Amino acid sequence: MWAFGAVAGKRERSNADQRLVHAINVAGKRYQAASGTAQARAVRIAKNRRVQRALAGPDRRDLRRLQRAYAAGGVFLLRPGTPLPATMGRADVKVRGRVAGRVLVGSLDQRLARRLAAGREPDRVGFLIGDRLVTGASTTSVPASAEREKPFDLSSYRAVAVSVPASAGSAALVALEPRSEISAAATRARWEAALVGLGVIAALLLIAYAAAPAIARSRLSRQQRDQAERVLAHLGDGVVVVDRGGVVRLWNRAAEAITGLRATDVTNRPAEEAIPGWATIASFVPIANRPGDGDGTTTEETVPVDVDGRELWLSMVAVALDDDTVYAFRDATHERRLENLRSQFVATISHELRTPLASLHGAALTLREHDLPAQTQDDLLTMIAEQSNRLAQLVEEILVAGQLDSGLLSVVADTFDPEELVRDVVAGGRTRIGEETTIEVSLPAVLPKVHGDEERTRQVLLNLVDNAIKYSPSGGRIDVTVEPVGEWLRFSVSDEGLGIPPGEQERIFEKFYRLDPDQRRGIGGTGLGLYICREFVRAMGGRIWVESEPGRGTTASFELPAEPVAAAARAS
Repeated sequence: MWAFGAVAGKRERSNADQRLVHAINVAGKRYQAASGTAQARAVRIAKNRRVQRALAGPDRRDLRRLQRAYAAGGVFLLRPGTPLPATMGRADVKVRGRVAGRVLVGSLDQRLARRLAAGREPDRVGFLIGDRLVTGASTTSVPASAEREKPFDLSSYRAVAVSVPASAGSAALVALEPRSEISAAATRARWEAALVGLGVIAALLLIAYAAAPAIARSRLSRQQRDQAERVLAHLGDGVVVVDRGGVVRLWNRAAEAITGLRATDVTNRPAEEAIPGWATIASFVPIANRPGDGDGTTTEETVPVDVDGRELWLSMVAVALDDDTVYAFRDATHERRLENLRSQFVATISHELRTPLASLHGAALTLREHDLPAQTQDDLLTMIAEQSNRLAQLVEEILVAGQLDSGLLSVVADTFDPEELVRDVVAGGRTRIGEETTIEVSLPAVLPKVHGDEERTRQVLLNLVDNAIKYSPSGGRIDVTVEPVGEWLRFSVSDEGLGIPPGEQERIFEKFYRLDPDQRRGIGGTGLGLYICREFVRAMGGRIWVESEPGRGTTASFELPAEPVAAAARAS
């Protein structure tokens, strides 16, 4: 009991460390966002002509007025040689190629600590700056040495610290929890485990003392039966018991949830009548020997079942008892679908890679083994460059999809001019179309800036334009439009191509999904482009969708947050 109590105490301390790691991760993300904003603000202020004149000029009164005006917003304007406080953002002010001063934004102070500790006590998050600990509640002196990225003891606290960039000195973001609270919780958990153990032992002794052997056997049998029924009722796997006559005697809750067939409609009925496809299941799933036999083995088989038009794949095993057969199964539909998608993806990638590789190989052999005219050599080298670029794009799609799945790909939070981006993408698209296809651009006279990642937005728009070209084999007009819609800026690409069936318009954004998986129309692709587009747009706080009518074309649109036109005019 005491050993269990010690384990409970250690677990409580481990839980405290995990809470600290979670808290530092949350605070770190908030600090990263605040730091990026502060750095952008510092750069913006450093470009202000008035700030440059005040720092470079001899008149200190103008500089002091600006310093007082900016100080309320946590901004410091310092001339060279002035000691630098610890802040999040820093930018040099250059005048005629010379550093005239520095702009510092966002002090590592109590107010920032309280912001980062949202949802926690103000003294639970702070900064280690040299030998000072600054929290949302106070500033104290602590030992200067501190470990990074793993829990350690800091004065009267248990803490986790991570280094953060600052303008001066070494600074670290730290999450704290009083050691007294952790010790009290560990002691309480230890005693609770010990008391529970004592209670269990006392109960067992009383039962053993009070029960006669016959009553004990009857009670044990009843308890085992009740326990078996409870276990079967709450088991995650579906369980069905069929007697020798083929009648269903048990159909647990998990079986109901997986198949949608109610126990009242299945039990006490022949399995072939009550369960769709039972004849196939019974012949396909091998029945293992009864438990306890030395050579008894169970073989898991996956079988299809059609329930009210809904295809299910069940992974099932069967074991024979004295008079019954027990079947246990789980829903493997999702696994089967993933396996099919993986197989299709491998086949698609193999096909997509084979074409450019064959072209590259043929061109290389031709250049190597034949003395060709200069124009022919130039054409072959152009083809090699194009096919190499195609291979690079395929590999890039696969790498980006992997980074999205692992959560390693991030987007930049910034503002950019959409007009230049749209015109660049359209100009590139016009180089890849024939005479039967045209691309037109429609932009309003006044276009606000967009909040998002310019490069990721370019990839999304480029993919939509490529799809419009690809799925318009007969040519036609492709329209690229940009228009403000409330607080959003909407990008749309419309074509007059093949269109998308209504039932496929949501699935086209799934990973590996392709509208033409067998390539009957000769349209290639990995099935990753629209999935990547959706994830990029979501990461930038927007949304993406399609509107289409088969045979009449498709309009693919996405929206990103826009900067108000009035604010943009004031900034300019």
